[in-house]
Amino acid sequence: MPNLDQYLAVNLLMDALLLGALARVRLQRLDWRVAVGATAGAVYATLAVLPGWAALTGPVGEILAAVVMVRIARRVKGLRQTLVETGVLLLLAAGLAGLALLVSAIVRPTGVVGDAASLAAAAALFVLAAEAYARRQRTARTAGTVLPVEIAWFGRRLLVQAFVDSGCQVRDPSTGLPVVIAELRALRALLPPRLWSALQQPALGAAQEVAAAAADDDRVASSLRLVQLSTVTSEGEWLFGLRAQARVGGGPVQMAVVCVTPRRLSQGGSFAALVPPQMCAIGEGVVS
Repeated sequence: MPNLDQYLAVNLLMDALLLGALARVRLQRLDWRVAVGATAGAVYATLAVLPGWAALTGPVGEILAAVVMVRIARRVKGLRQTLVETGVLLLLAAGLAGLALLVSAIVRPTGVVGDAASLAAAAALFVLAAEAYARRQRTARTAGTVLPVEIAWFGRRLLVQAFVDSGCQVRDPSTGLPVVIAELRALRALLPPRLWSALQQPALGAAQEVAAAAADDDRVASSLRLVQLSTVTSEGEWLFGLRAQARVGGGPVQMAVVCVTPRRLSQGGSFAALVPPQMCAIGEGVVS
């Protein structure tokens, strides 16, 4: 019989990893239900190895345990959704097991420490794969939609409508922050008048005027950025940007560089900014 404390701990970690990955690939937020579902799965696995609980073992018992974990950890409704979520969880479990076997075959661990390191490496690869898939899914689901974006800059806030542009993938080279492109006219209430006037000209032609306007406030000067963009609407254009906080579609607050353009981004005026899909949080209570 295995050491029950270690067996329970390992199963708790693995079940939490699987339920967390399930939430990520289904584009849902992680919450306390993941821990409760993982605990239920770990208790089941531990009971299954005890004498007198043989009825819990086997494929039927494992599938029923997976259903219970899904019902606890996920807000599933109806039989169909339960079966779908359970099927995804079982596929994830199979993928994690396959990664563990692959790593073991390559590394050939020896002893308890080697086994633990091999399992940890497989878990890390599994997390990376699940996160990469979740990011790709989020990008696909948000691209082409219009969402409200709240921009906050030195105590001033305003709300603009933004188009989720899959071609807007630029990051500020000096900070690594994602870039939001906004029409200058939409940011008039956010910017000091002198800076707003200077930004109406093309970036490279108005560099001196913008620098002089930013010099009025050290905070503005430290926030100022110059970014070269290549998007669906512009190629190789230089724009001035401001490091600010942005909340896309009611999601979490993120730091970004808001680049301003004097041009109109939409013909009908349905949006006044462009945001990358990576800034859009899709999940329960966020963006649907």
